[in-house]
Amino acid sequence: MKSWFNRSIVFFVAALALTSCEKDEDRAVAREGATINLTTSSNAVVLTEEGAEAEALTLSWDEADFGYQAAVTYALQIDTADNNFSTPFNMPLQDAREKVFTGAELNTLLTRLKYAQEETHDVNMRIRATVSNLVEPIYSAAQKVSVTTYSTFVEPSFVYVPGDYQGWSPETAPSLISVESNGIYQGIISFNNKDNNLKFKITEGRSWSVNYGGGAAAGTLALNGPDLAVPTKDSYRITVDLNNMTWSAAKYSWGLIGDATPGGWDKDTDMIYDNEAGVWRLTTALTAGKIKFRLNDDWGTNYGEDNGDSVLEAGGADISVAAGTYEIVLDLENEDGTATYTLTKK
Repeated sequence: MKSWFNRSIVFFVAALALTSCEKDEDRAVAREGATINLTTSSNAVVLTEEGAEAEALTLSWDEADFGYQAAVTYALQIDTADNNFSTPFNMPLQDAREKVFTGAELNTLLTRLKYAQEETHDVNMRIRATVSNLVEPIYSAAQKVSVTTYSTFVEPSFVYVPGDYQGWSPETAPSLISVESNGIYQGIISFNNKDNNLKFKITEGRSWSVNYGGGAAAGTLALNGPDLAVPTKDSYRITVDLNNMTWSAAKYSWGLIGDATPGGWDKDTDMIYDNEAGVWRLTTALTAGKIKFRLNDDWGTNYGEDNGDSVLEAGGADISVAAGTYEIVLDLENEDGTATYTLTKK
């Protein structure tokens, strides 16, 4: 009996060892010292706006060998020459073994990565190959490519909005801006300086030489057409599309409300948009009390102040004021994204 038991134990241990060996043979183990050979079509590239659509740089690499069959995923890593890939940018490339950059694509990418425009930069590039989070990646050697970028800055263009609200003067009319100079212009115009000031036109310069009025259909433009008009006395975001000869006006009006204002808590006192400075202004007499700022005569968007620092918060607390006449300025276009205000007693 004891002899049979011992033989059984030996057989079990041998079988277990055999099974373990089979599992070891199936386990994925990356080949030590594996690398990828990365080549670039050039080590010095000068990008130009004229050659933006042409191929500027081609990267190609051989297949990563992990020592076993696996689906390999590649990524291009980019970093500055002195950063040694400590915080690289990663561009997923799936299973591709080549990446072709046009001039525009490479210039846009480097601009996005905060490389200065119109300068020459040493850019390190390498390929990263992976098969699983459980297996160490394989990297190619870094290739340094000198890349000279070009500026993508486009000079903005303007049209002007002379009308009855400002004396029909193109020379002093506020403007609409096309940031990309693409024929689409936008800006805020306040039509509430005086009564019956709802008519206006669009001019391409500070004269009447080229002007646009209403077209045959609502919302369209025509060269030398009749006067355009907004529906009511208020401030509007005006959009003009000279490519399609259309225009639109959407109410966009900030006002002051509160028991310190002439309208109390029931009616906004409208502010005027300063087109040149990019701020909203109002000079008015206030009584001792509270004020807030709100958009389009509605509580859906309103600003108060919580911290006493002249920085406004959406839905913030009422702002206390003493009696007096004030110049009030609302600035919604600060570079840091905050909304601020000032109250200057006259």
